[in-house]
Amino acid sequence: MSAIRDEIVQYLNEYLQVGKFKDYCPNGMQVIGRPAVARVALGVSANLECFRQARERQADMLIVHHGLFWENMPREIGTMMKVRLKILFEHDITLLGYHLPLDAHPEIGNNVLWLNRLGFTVEGIELAATRGMPIGAIGTAPKRLTLPDLVEQVTQAAGAAPLVYEFGPHTVRRLGVVTGGGDGYLMEAIARGCDTFLTGEVGEPTQSIAREEGVNFIAAGHYNSEKIGVQALGELLQEHFGVETFFCDVPNSV
Repeated sequence: MSAIRDEIVQYLNEYLQVGKFKDYCPNGMQVIGRPAVARVALGVSANLECFRQARERQADMLIVHHGLFWENMPREIGTMMKVRLKILFEHDITLLGYHLPLDAHPEIGNNVLWLNRLGFTVEGIELAATRGMPIGAIGTAPKRLTLPDLVEQVTQAAGAAPLVYEFGPHTVRRLGVVTGGGDGYLMEAIARGCDTFLTGEVGEPTQSIAREEGVNFIAAGHYNSEKIGVQALGELLQEHFGVETFFCDVPNSV
């Protein structure tokens, strides 16, 4: 079954409410491809290997969390960008990117999905205001949950063992989640009563903050923490448009 490219774009733009966000990058369609879409690839980041996997499996559309264009990047099309775009142009693949809207969404956002997968009751999306919009979520454990059990669940969901600073309580009651490079929001999570914080990356001050404040800190990896949202987008498109979807896995150490 195939769908119309522009209908998919319109649907996702409205569903993810992209107009509410002042992002560091454009959200929505970044490169236009063929009008009919039967196969949709999903990936975390718009890089060459992700593009190659989409091409090899004959995708008509590729949707990523980290798109091609960022406000701090050079404006000229250099060698790296030229090679990337060449694959999209030659194979007529449409590229969509959804950054902050995919972090913050109350149903398929990265942060809410992590809380759901770990069995927490979502209190709300009230952490990490980014250019005026909060993107992070806080959840409460509905039953007794120890830190080792939580770390094991994170390991299974991420596909790799996370970095853990165990300076908080053994029993986790309130978890703050800001995926990706969210380590800078640790202090805000503490101020909001979180005894444990989950993100992707770790910063130089993080260990000292966690130790001195007496909280647990878990870094699952930027990439590993943000696979969950784009994968959920694929399931959404299968249900709504009947298209075939697949995930382009390009893991990295960050």
